[in-house]
Amino acid sequence: MQYSSGTRRRLLLVAVSELVVTNMGYELQYMDLRARGEPVRWLLKVLKLPYTEQRIDVFTQWPLRKNDFHFKVTPVLVVDGEQLHQTTVICRYLGKKHQLASLDLWTATRQEEIMEAFHDISYYVGSALVARALGNEELAKSNAEKVKERLPVVLQNIEVRVSEEGWILSPEKTWVDVAVAAYLDIYRDILGTTLLEDYPRTKALFEAVTGLPPIAAWLDVRPPLHKFEDPEGLF
Repeated sequence: MQYSSGTRRRLLLVAVSELVVTNMGYELQYMDLRARGEPVRWLLKVLKLPYTEQRIDVFTQWPLRKNDFHFKVTPVLVVDGEQLHQTTVICRYLGKKHQLASLDLWTATRQEEIMEAFHDISYYVGSALVARALGNEELAKSNAEKVKERLPVVLQNIEVRVSEEGWILSPEKTWVDVAVAAYLDIYRDILGTTLLEDYPRTKALFEAVTGLPPIAAWLDVRPPLHKFEDPEGLF
């Protein structure tokens, strides 16, 4: 196939840009929490992509850094100098770019339903933690109860979508499996390690992902829970 000189130049620029990202790696910018940054960390590690992380202290640094970000939220993945926002968007980009995504649109969309369902719950988790930090125990407990009410609904939906091969709506592992396992790890910290006992397929999925060498290694060395997100006495 013959390309015009302009097209060849554009293709060359794309190739060079991708090579630069591959060689220099990505930069993840997030608060020093697990929360919505953890799925991105897990995915970067499973894909064995070089990256650096800028961890922002949620109490002392975040108020001063908030305006550094286009949407005034994190996580942010810096790609070739550009900010990419939102956990699902970042994970989808990495999955598609590095061949760890479902190719069928309908399948990919239904997989992502699970991610957004987790984000619905994370709103209540965040609200509970903030309320506790501000000393509003009644509001904190109210939001914690909503987490416990909603989470089984999400787990039931994961359970029926895990394929015979052990992955969500897929015969092969995708980025969604990795990100979902990261969230399951967070909710096991919140509600206890027996959380998945009534969901055997979901538990097997979680164990398959946490058994991957890059994730197993990360679990051994990652920082402990920040005191802000410590669930003791709340859930």
